[in-house]
Amino acid sequence: MTNAQRQAAFRTRHKAAGKPVTVTKKEHDELVLECERLREELAQACRAVAKHRRREVGDGVLRAASAVLVQPVPDTTELDEKRLAVTLGVREYFSLDRLAVHHGLTKRAVIERLLWWADDSIVRSFGDDDAAFNRYLNRVTKNLE
Repeated sequence: MTNAQRQAAFRTRHKAAGKPVTVTKKEHDELVLECERLREELAQACRAVAKHRRREVGDGVLRAASAVLVQPVPDTTELDEKRLAVTLGVREYFSLDRLAVHHGLTKRAVIERLLWWADDSIVRSFGDDDAAFNRYLNRVTKNLE
């Protein structure tokens, strides 16, 4: 819209603002009925959305993180453990705390499961590409030296 068109629209609105408008009883009733119909449509849409959300929760549809956290980490034969010091932002710290409480796990278990899932997803994404898999493993071992 050009500046001239905006100015013309502004003048038109302000000319009409001073003119009285008469609404007949019939027109008023039609407007009231239309408002009621629109309110009912809005209420139905809100109920449909709420019903869909309840169905998702009720059917046990899990979010990605929840699906990961309910699966135990596969047992490994290695018994040695490495210490990991992590500094988290406040938001991430409380997110970790909420995840741990929600799933009844320790913070350590939550972090272990999320890390295992991320690594497993990356390894599976390589498929049959052995070269990419080896590059992934070599990067890790070079960083540990």
